[in-house]
Amino acid sequence: MPVVLKEKTVSLTAIIEPSEGKFVAYCPELDLATEGETTEIAFDALIEMAIDYAEQYMEEIELFSKAPNRASHLPFVQAIIEQKEKVKELFT
Repeated sequence: MPVVLKEKTVSLTAIIEPSEGKFVAYCPELDLATEGETTEIAFDALIEMAIDYAEQYMEEIELFSKAPNRASHLPFVQAIIEQKEKVKELFT
């Protein structure tokens, strides 16, 4: 029987909710949250924050990859770094 290995896809979640006249955007996979005046601004800020976080994670990978609250972030961080110009597409 032939075996086909499918490439594992990584996707991130963006939860955007209204809060006190603004919108809060949250990514549970990376435990990141930000806000904006509109849903689009909040989402764009979340993307920027995810890129910044991924860059910081890679700079301190020895520390972050061993931290209990951050070790599970590594596959997401790697996907963000690899697809920096298309991070928006990682969000479902």
